[in-house]
Amino acid sequence: METPKRSLEHFPIQFFAVIMGFSGLSIVFAKAYHLLDAPYWIYAILLCINTVLFLTIFVAYMFKWLLYAEAVEKEFRHPVKSSFAATISISFLLVSIVYYDFAPTVSILFWYIGAALQLAFTLVVIRYWVNNDLKVVHSNPAWFIPIVGNVLVPVVGIEAAPVWVSLFFFALGFFFWIVLFVIVMYRIIFHHPLAKKLVPTLFILIAPPAVGFISYFRITAGSIDMLGMSLYFIALFTFFLLLFMVKIFSTKEFFISWWAYTFPLAALTIATLLVHMALKTSLTYVGSIAMTVLTAIVVGYVAYRTIRECRMKKICIEEVE
Repeated sequence: METPKRSLEHFPIQFFAVIMGFSGLSIVFAKAYHLLDAPYWIYAILLCINTVLFLTIFVAYMFKWLLYAEAVEKEFRHPVKSSFAATISISFLLVSIVYYDFAPTVSILFWYIGAALQLAFTLVVIRYWVNNDLKVVHSNPAWFIPIVGNVLVPVVGIEAAPVWVSLFFFALGFFFWIVLFVIVMYRIIFHHPLAKKLVPTLFILIAPPAVGFISYFRITAGSIDMLGMSLYFIALFTFFLLLFMVKIFSTKEFFISWWAYTFPLAALTIATLLVHMALKTSLTYVGSIAMTVLTAIVVGYVAYRTIRECRMKKICIEEVE
């Protein structure tokens, strides 16, 4: 059997999830520095790693776009991979958040690019869903990705633009989260199980309510009210449910979709840190530490497995559908 050749043509758009994972971890330690007395150097190192990863992955994908435009178009028209298009805009938004305390001017620049791209990708993806003959089995938790991006916009947007801009993106994300949640849950419950490589995307279910809480917290200047806490508890319960179902995630075979574990965990950890900042209880303190450690372990392990797969030349090869 001939060994598949590695090529930039097969560089997966899902690689932008790596930036999402490391950005989430960077933000976690930025918050942990202020709230848990975590060492500042951890955030500084993660900031550097995150910047290098962003530049490397973004430039690589732009070269793929220039050299293999048909391969990029194929990804944008794929019923599953098309949802990952928004990971590009989300990467810009997350890097904006990572840099907000360190370099506000850079942060605002990334935010403007990310917000514009996010709106464009949302329109393109929803148009694709409406205009194509999709099946229920095509739906999966990755469909939430374009929606999560919209809810991320207010995190820096509340400082970078008039408040109505943040409210626009928050409302858009909140509405479509509810719509897609019903569709995806129907598919999961009433149709055959997700493909093995898509099982990790179940963790994406945590992200919309967790990020929604973070954005709501920012828009309302730190309000802890019924809506905000409802979003947080929905994310927390989803996390507990996935832990209760942990056996379905046990596999030795690596997929790039493993990065779906990272950002949702980071989002829930950031939300927990914000709850601790507001409530200052022993429970929120312990929970914040536990979630920070767990997120660091998960991101570290998935990064290790990714590097290992790259060294074994199992990345950037043609996928078998």
